[in-house]
Amino acid sequence: MNLSSTIQRRRAFKIFYTTTVAASLAMFGWLASGRSYNASDPFGWAFFFMVLLFADTKMAEAQMRGGGRVLSSRTLDLSMVVLFGPLVACAAEATSALFRGFVLRTAPPRKVIFNTAMLVIAAGCAGLVYHAMPFHERFESPLFLLPLLASLLTYSFVNTFLVTSVMSLDRGIPFREVWFRDFRWGGARGMMELPFTAMVILLYMQAGAWTLTIYLPIIAVIYVSAKAVKSTREAHMASIAVLATTLEADEPYTHGHSYRVAQYGVTMGRALGMSPGELETLEYGGLLHDIGKIAITNDIICKPGRLTEHEFGVLAEHPAIGARIVEQIKFLPETIDLVRHHHERVDGKGYPDGLKGDEISLGSSILMVADAFDAMTSDRSYRKALPIDRAIAELVKYRGTQFREDVVDTLVQLHQRGEFDIIPDSAVQQVIREIQQVSQPTPRADVTVQEAEVHEVQR
Repeated sequence: MNLSSTIQRRRAFKIFYTTTVAASLAMFGWLASGRSYNASDPFGWAFFFMVLLFADTKMAEAQMRGGGRVLSSRTLDLSMVVLFGPLVACAAEATSALFRGFVLRTAPPRKVIFNTAMLVIAAGCAGLVYHAMPFHERFESPLFLLPLLASLLTYSFVNTFLVTSVMSLDRGIPFREVWFRDFRWGGARGMMELPFTAMVILLYMQAGAWTLTIYLPIIAVIYVSAKAVKSTREAHMASIAVLATTLEADEPYTHGHSYRVAQYGVTMGRALGMSPGELETLEYGGLLHDIGKIAITNDIICKPGRLTEHEFGVLAEHPAIGARIVEQIKFLPETIDLVRHHHERVDGKGYPDGLKGDEISLGSSILMVADAFDAMTSDRSYRKALPIDRAIAELVKYRGTQFREDVVDTLVQLHQRGEFDIIPDSAVQQVIREIQQVSQPTPRADVTVQEAEVHEVQR
């Protein structure tokens, strides 16, 4: 990304950050001015707050892919909105967020302030929607579930929108891509909280605050189950990344190659308008594209001179071998094509299947270009790295024969705009270390691939 784009993004981030904080103060002030719905039960408030604080500190260990924790207290927030009004809910969330950030985690102030502002706005909007709708006091009827549902959806939308926006601006990643990667299932999971929130509200009204002790085991089971599913998938993904990087660890000329190919590929795919799901698949395809080389001996892979016809034939088997390996990974079926066909050429002279033209998928063509670009701009056993302009000139030279035209054109345009450059070795080494740390069975993943500004979201 060029300097001008970076400056514009940082300016947009600051404006969004400031606006969010100002909006939270306005929300809190407006509610405190008397336009709220109060209840005279200090013991109930205190009990709910203590449970809220416990949930946000002891049950908030789930990490999103880009860093940041997923909180587990939305049911408690909505219950306070209904029982005590939005002002109490906002005050409880603000106090919990400040205590959690400054005392328990000693997080950077800008993170704590944004998280607090975000939660105040979400709780306040949810409360205003709930109390503005009909049937919000009809607790003897299932009709009260309608305003409760509207409140839950409002809370989820506001919370997810604010977090996704700030992550997008902070990292320079499109909004929809951040949402798809981290939050696309959040709404569906949140719908499961509707009956449990109703249970908490009705039990409290019937028997008092102690009934929260009945709720805690239920939400704990749900949370642990969801976390186990998420952790299992992330462990699989981390293991794949570790495998891909470990295969390159003992070869200085290809160390970090798979990571760079994945990142180059995502950059071009994003510019070509690929969907977030396709970009995710492209990234994993890039990480795994050379996995088949595990079956090729180093005397061929690292040979300093030109390969013989027999040696090249052996090396040319690695895409097919890699595809067979990836076929065993049941949750990555879309990457099989990318791994198998990333050496197919537009003119049909590639391998292993001799595909040509439109027979080759866009993702495979992107990885073909990314792979060639990284090979040319990296030191190899048989030559030194080429300058980036020379590498791009080679891609343009074979545009339409070896490489797909629109992919090469996109890379050229990105480079001309200052948005495509060689990934430095220092960045690669840092990411590889973090990938390997994430794969370890530690109780908390505090080291993330990219330091985030905030990234806390209610689940």
